[in-house]
Amino acid sequence: MRNIRKCLGLGLLSLALAASGPACAMAGQAGPGAAYKPSVNGISIYVSKKGNTVTLSRYNSTIGSWPAQIGRESAAGDKVQQGDGITPSGKFYVCTKNDQSQYYLSLGLSYPGIEDAERGLADGLINEEQYKAIVDANKAGEQPPWDTPLGGAIMIHGEQGGGTAGCIAVTNDVMDILWEYCNLGVPVTVGP
Repeated sequence: MRNIRKCLGLGLLSLALAASGPACAMAGQAGPGAAYKPSVNGISIYVSKKGNTVTLSRYNSTIGSWPAQIGRESAAGDKVQQGDGITPSGKFYVCTKNDQSQYYLSLGLSYPGIEDAERGLADGLINEEQYKAIVDANKAGEQPPWDTPLGGAIMIHGEQGGGTAGCIAVTNDVMDILWEYCNLGVPVTVGP
């Protein structure tokens, strides 16, 4: 039943998008570690932690802005380590797409980034090998390691409920829209 609803929803969405202009190519749909393909369609996402919103834009023109849930402990500041319940702040990119997510659909973010790795190394949370792996993955535009003490697997996903463990959750119908527009490499900024 979920697949039928999803197909019907995507079909209607495709018709609506076709009427309003070309949607992005679904290039680069792949799992973890997929090669980075920079966004060539002008799409970007901004997540406001204070406003609890996700905004989708094309060439700085807003396509839509919707309510979102973020990490339960995000008011405490920026993400420091695995399990702190905080949504990280910073500039990321979509590094993976998962159509088999336990939360409907998900777009994986490239957290931890280089600045996170530098902080983690300076604070003794990660070692030189983990630091290098994070930096190398970010420079290559790939999925960074998600199994270090800094945490990872930060997703924009569907099935919005209450606060998350650090992900960004939206409703399934909003996730359908994000999925349609976003390919690997789409920039995502998480800020105030």
